[in-house]
Amino acid sequence: MQYRTLRMLAFAIAVSLGLAASARAEVIQLIDNTQISGKIVHFYDGTFAIETSAGQKIELPTSKIKQITFKLPPARAEFSTPEKTFNRYKDALIKGDMPKVIDCYALMYQGMLAQQLSSGGEDLKKMQSEVAGMKFAIKGSKISGSSATLKVQRQKGDDVETSEIRLVRENGEWKMTP
Repeated sequence: MQYRTLRMLAFAIAVSLGLAASARAEVIQLIDNTQISGKIVHFYDGTFAIETSAGQKIELPTSKIKQITFKLPPARAEFSTPEKTFNRYKDALIKGDMPKVIDCYALMYQGMLAQQLSSGGEDLKKMQSEVAGMKFAIKGSKISGSSATLKVQRQKGDDVETSEIRLVRENGEWKMTP
């Protein structure tokens, strides 16, 4: 299995396990300037279903909402450089730590990868056996605005291959893309 396929498989399995829960919060400002902090969980027929930060579930029609502001969590240090993101991914992949593996990917690819690789546990076992004993080395990096490329060499026995890994900056963190 190619290195790129390994990355996609690990990511998709973690997504299918529901490990990519959103850590965002919204602030809903009502027409009367009252503010509600919570998470939008559903929208249908002009009504938002919101779970407040206190755990209450309320429904608000759009006619009562003045503005919605989205707040994202602060950037984490372990994703502050493309190299740190890759090293976190590599370590998690070798250990089979799917929550950490999925955390290394850009949010926009989760659904696509989960659909492509929804076959389940046997692919995970195959992937783990293929990376067992594999050595990784970062051979170079290039950052251009909100995108980056890492040249990564992987070696298993006499088999040596160098690949490019692309990353994007997402909420202040470097995340891998397939």
